Amino acid sequence: MRRVVITGIGPVTSTGTGREDFFEGVINQRRCIREIPAQFERGGYSFKSRYYSPCPEIDLNTYGFPKYYDKVTQNGDKLALAAASLALDDARFKIHKAQKEFVVENLDYCGVIMGIGISSLEAGFHSYLGHVIKTKEEIPQNFDRSKIHFNRMIVPMLMPNSVSSWISISYGLHGASYTVNAACASGILAIGDAFHRIQSGSEKVMLTGGVECLSDAFGGVMRGFDVLGVLSQSPDGVPQPFSKTSTGFLFSQGAACVLVLEEYEHAIRRGANIYAEIIDFQSNSDAYNIVQMDLSGVQIKRLLQKFKAHGHIDYLNAHGSGTMTNDAIEAEAIIEIFGSRENQPYINSTKGILGHTLGASGALETAVTALAIRESKIHSNRVPAPRENLNLPENSMDADINIAISTSYGFGGHNAGIALRKCNG
Repeated sequence: MRRVVITGIGPVTSTGTGREDFFEGVINQRRCIREIPAQFERGGYSFKSRYYSPCPEIDLNTYGFPKYYDKVTQNGDKLALAAASLALDDARFKIHKAQKEFVVENLDYCGVIMGIGISSLEAGFHSYLGHVIKTKEEIPQNFDRSKIHFNRMIVPMLMPNSVSSWISISYGLHGASYTVNAACASGILAIGDAFHRIQSGSEKVMLTGGVECLSDAFGGVMRGFDVLGVLSQSPDGVPQPFSKTSTGFLFSQGAACVLVLEEYEHAIRRGANIYAEIIDFQSNSDAYNIVQMDLSGVQIKRLLQKFKAHGHIDYLNAHGSGTMTNDAIEAEAIIEIFGSRENQPYINSTKGILGHTLGASGALETAVTALAIRESKIHSNRVPAPRENLNLPENSMDADINIAISTSYGFGGHNAGIALRKCNG
């Protein structure tokens, strides 16, 4: 089996864009939280959760993409393309501008596997209104009339595979290219698939990760989560994963993260900068409920138990959504598998800073885990009334990390985890 390493990291979030800015924001607890605007409640629904994290704005022209991309891509595609550009640059691949797209030196046969939770709803809605409304006068005044028209590119815009396809097309990458959909576990499942392709020898380099874009002018998607009672109701909007007073997660409108995965010898030959080595990927299913975790946590425990075979785990970037029930199930699983607080790895939840980025979350949290290994730093939890018997550092701190894991658990019972190790040659 071939060894697989991470050589490029490209995050695009409201907390920070690009590896350095992003990790600095995470370490320093730099949150981006906005109060919901009045128009979110225009239809008469009163939100229980009063805050959200906005989707970062992306101008593809600043990344060198052709101007016509603005018209043929939806916002999730734009986030994914920006993240891919950042990841390739971070991995130090030489990129040349061709007539329309890009050429990456010695990387024509590279695969792309991306995870996504929910495809763009707003683009589809705008196009549908453009189809059923005869004149502009029929458009309600509260809508942006410039956006209401039938888009001839609406089918490719709504295809969940578009986020992977546009990366492949833009950079002329002819390896396997597809999209994974497994709710909040999508990002790690995509990374796991890419890991296996390199490990088996099918590919030498993969671009992989996750993306989500759920921004809409009237908060319709956010309402869908709000009515389920899973969003944070804290007075300042700050989520509180693994707190005894947590009320839910902070809704994030969108983010993306692309990682460059590379066969170890290939990375060494080109003098790549290695962040961490991937040593294991595991996944399973609760087969229990479409939106709730299995209360027994049995499959989560099985997942964590398999990772223990690699030796002492120094750090766990947990799913830690901040919902009371799910946090309780996850905490109980951690305690049963790792034992008392002093025997547990350091534990934190990046969702306490970024909010829940759904399909992008697993990729962003894997990036945080790889950077924690490389930089020997982990971010704080800093929540009121933390759950007892959990090794939750209150402040960001230096930590020597040899083996770390990141886990994601999604609606539908999708469980996934990735194990990383410091690469010592």
